[in-house]
Amino acid sequence: MSSDEEPPVTGEPTEAEESRVLTYVAPFFGVLLIAAGIPLAIVGGYVVVQDTFGLCGDPDIEVRAVGADERPAETIETIPYENLSDAEQRAVREAIDSPHNEATVEGDRLVNEEALLDGVIVTVDGDRYYVRIASLNSCLEAQPLLFPIGSVAILVGIAGVLTPPIYRKLAGFEERMQRDRRR
Repeated sequence: MSSDEEPPVTGEPTEAEESRVLTYVAPFFGVLLIAAGIPLAIVGGYVVVQDTFGLCGDPDIEVRAVGADERPAETIETIPYENLSDAEQRAVREAIDSPHNEATVEGDRLVNEEALLDGVIVTVDGDRYYVRIASLNSCLEAQPLLFPIGSVAILVGIAGVLTPPIYRKLAGFEERMQRDRRR
């Protein structure tokens, strides 16, 4: 060996086993953590802010006039208008007057929720209407801890994905330091 050639450095962090683990395994698990963390963070964050932004709340009902010659199925229940709660009565009247035939049941909890889920016939001022719940607009229920857990998983995953380039830079720096010490 001449003085210009340096002996191969052994015991360095760039050995094959360490290199494979840090080059392939760490980024793979990093990507898995990111993939698992994104939905957790989204759902957890949504649960925390959904009520603040009014993304959940009162149920909607839809009303459709039943024709004079139309016969509803025998399984459809008929409920007298007077048996509806005040909030349900207001919503039925509002939906009848609405161009979309829908209204929100504001206030009380639905007293006739079970029947309205299946749909009922209600007679208002002599006219028959088919009334059913169009949307419950219920809040999503999940653990609020999903947001921090998902965020941490994403951050750890990013660290795993960034491990190979950081590792290569540090390994190269360490090898240069080793060479400089030998001189």
